[in-house]
Amino acid sequence: MSQQSTRVILVRHGRSTFNAQGRYQGSSDAAVLTERGHWTAQQVGKALGSTPIDAVYTSPLRRVTQTTDAILGAMSVKPGGPVTIVPTLRELDLANWEGLAYETVRQRFSEAYQLWQQRPHEFVLAQTTPVDTAATATASVYPVKDLYQRAQAFWDSVLPQHRGQTLLIVSHGGTNHALISTALGLKPAHHHSLQQSNCGVSVLEFGEQQVRLLQLNQTMALGETLPKLKAGKQGLRLLLVSVEGVVGDSCQQLSKRLASMPIDFCLATGQGQLEARLLLQHCPQVLQLATENENFLQDWQRVLARPLRSQSRLITGVAIAPARSIQTLLIQTLGGQPQDASRIDIRPRQMSILHYPSAHRPVVQAINF
Repeated sequence: MSQQSTRVILVRHGRSTFNAQGRYQGSSDAAVLTERGHWTAQQVGKALGSTPIDAVYTSPLRRVTQTTDAILGAMSVKPGGPVTIVPTLRELDLANWEGLAYETVRQRFSEAYQLWQQRPHEFVLAQTTPVDTAATATASVYPVKDLYQRAQAFWDSVLPQHRGQTLLIVSHGGTNHALISTALGLKPAHHHSLQQSNCGVSVLEFGEQQVRLLQLNQTMALGETLPKLKAGKQGLRLLLVSVEGVVGDSCQQLSKRLASMPIDFCLATGQGQLEARLLLQHCPQVLQLATENENFLQDWQRVLARPLRSQSRLITGVAIAPARSIQTLLIQTLGGQPQDASRIDIRPRQMSILHYPSAHRPVVQAINF
């Protein structure tokens, strides 16, 4: 990190009562943290430990302020700057969906729900607001568009104040998604293509020339071997590993991690076969496949993933590929262009995770996990 770069640590709030009940939260403030929500927030604080934090920004909603308090209480070194509550960091506004069960919304508002899932940038809800004591007015609101506008306004306001510093932002799944997307220049049409788990940690670095995503949805501090699946436990899950980093003791560590996971196959170039054998030395039962095409991940996206994602069970595979190919696949999945691939940082001996659900667009679950 250069002296002029600004590092931003993003954390989603811990598990809330509405999360546990399967209800939409939106910008309502009825939900609070569960016992597990408090515990996971403390684990994030312990993992951050003595990380130097210059300032903290947080949503005003209780499930977030409770998470912030638990994180800061567990850190061994407290932030050097203030905790600032920012109303624009609240979750997206879901009007009359707030408080309703997921299944109720799917049935009662089926047309709007399909729009929310398939074209979130066009998603619209009617919102009723009081005009005076005797009348109300109804207006159409675009929750995702509004959220992205708020996220961009937050960056425009806050970043100039903190050049060369490290910030902690504690917010919501949707809000953090919008913050990451606007930072990388991604559009709201792909709002559902990026996962933010409860207390998942993501890291952005704002340099003089470019913004980079250093980490996405890290949940290992919460005891998770892999992030929990959000779009159903079916289809294909792909673990992406850079071929450049499969060497030495750290390779042994990654190999042992993979041994604890239910892996069905491994796909690598001919050049990557040695690395595949090293990584899967503790998994002799895994089917190993070879390809001579260095850009096989792009072929995978177009052709190979389709029949596998239609499976009624979850299939997990490892793909060992050049870092550039992984960057390109990830940025395109997020709705970006190949020329922007360098905005995704790929570290050696760490995994990035893609989920191809059976009835949903691909989801980037984690980067550098």
